[in-house]
Amino acid sequence: MSPRPAAPKGARTAVSPTRHTGRRCALAGALALAALLVGGCAARSAPRVVFLGDGVFGSPTTQEAEAYCRNFGAPIRFIDADTGRAPAGPLRYRCD
Repeated sequence: MSPRPAAPKGARTAVSPTRHTGRRCALAGALALAALLVGGCAARSAPRVVFLGDGVFGSPTTQEAEAYCRNFGAPIRFIDADTGRAPAGPLRYRCD
């Protein structure tokens, strides 16, 4: 195949559609990263809850247990506590 002839001086040549692809990808990546960062800062962290079966849940702290039951608007009932107070440390509970 013979080489392509040069365009006449002053003539406009077609611009390749892939000319700015690298910039577009970098911009899209930066926007996606910014959206994840803003979304991660705005969202609350989910409470750590383990489903133990038969409606019994487990959480490492009282605050996380209360936060989980608050999602449903249900009162919390601690299973391990003989007194009315919440036990210290890991606990089992129900959201009644």
